[in-house]
Amino acid sequence: MNEEFSFPYGDSFLKANIPASNLSFVLEKRQFDGIKDEAQAITNSLRWSIGGPPLNERFQADDRIVVLVTDNTRACPDDRLLPPILTELEQKTARENITIVVALGLHPPLDKDALIKKLGREIVENYRVVNHDSADTVYIGDTSRGTPVEVNRLVYEADFRLSTGFIEPHFFAGFSGGRKSVAPGVMGVRTIRTNHRYEMISHPLARTGVLKGNPVHEDLVEQAMMAKLNFIVNVLLNSKGEITHVAAGDPVEAHEMACRIEGDNAEVRIAHEVDITVTTNSGAPLDLDLYQTCKGIENASRITRQGGIIIIASICNKGGGPEEFLELHRAAASPAEALERSRQDGPTGVQWQNQILARTQLKNDVYLVSGLQNSLVESMMMKPVETINDGLEMAFTALGKEAR
Repeated sequence: MNEEFSFPYGDSFLKANIPASNLSFVLEKRQFDGIKDEAQAITNSLRWSIGGPPLNERFQADDRIVVLVTDNTRACPDDRLLPPILTELEQKTARENITIVVALGLHPPLDKDALIKKLGREIVENYRVVNHDSADTVYIGDTSRGTPVEVNRLVYEADFRLSTGFIEPHFFAGFSGGRKSVAPGVMGVRTIRTNHRYEMISHPLARTGVLKGNPVHEDLVEQAMMAKLNFIVNVLLNSKGEITHVAAGDPVEAHEMACRIEGDNAEVRIAHEVDITVTTNSGAPLDLDLYQTCKGIENASRITRQGGIIIIASICNKGGGPEEFLELHRAAASPAEALERSRQDGPTGVQWQNQILARTQLKNDVYLVSGLQNSLVESMMMKPVETINDGLEMAFTALGKEAR
């Protein structure tokens, strides 16, 4: 007897039938109902903010204001967050004083169509919207961990900085949101690569769901404070993309409060590791390429035994990701060599993603259902499979019909 499951895949779903006798457990995030009036809830959060006075008491009427938003690799509903935020700001200041900066980090810039899809046509056509340029930054000093902080020039020159974000577990920063739209969102190349260096990523507390003692997170918070991030508006989402909670106010206090809620929602305890894990990269927009898919792979590895197999469905409709990511793995003969190359090369590309992928591949084989060419998948030391059930058949052949 089989149980049928649906796995998010791009903008649709993939079905898979898993033998009930082999099934150890089904892990899903706890779900809250969406807020009925999202705009009012956001407005209320701005007026009853965490850790300080209301938003409109935190800036002056003639201040130059920067609003930092996430890019299209994040599911943050900026098209729903921005209207009430901008309305509240414009109760006190002129629209000409507001600039919206897309916090790209090292991701490519968004064209007008992508901006409209992300932010909404009304905002793109009526506000100044600028993509972050990691080459146009100002050096403002070093963190206590030695990270040189180079922040976007517009952000540096602003008088007041507000960032949006949504909170979910993050595979080496603990949780997303909070400081993230500033650091790494609008930092320079040197800043991001130094924060994401081998020693930081390999720290035992640089893991999903961990903030306290996590050097990556703590260094990012320090960067954001140096860059004078003033205010955040962060949300939690359910599986339908509906907003369930809004946390607005102090960048540290509001973020930590929301992370506690998200941790309670997303964290599960298991009785044992399994032989095979079937998972997804959460569908669009998170599964747009293989680079982003490393997040789902790493998360699955946390419950998969040494020598076990991960089957992941991720459409990767935008390809493999950064060329540096593909080149480093392709140049290696094994995961161990890829891991060593990510250590030796230092912070020169996006080697942290290779580091995490190689670390996982030393523990688990990865079978990938995607839209990528088989040759690309194989060059990244993964096995391409047509369907989840094809992957299961191969995994049972490799590990035995009794595999859990």
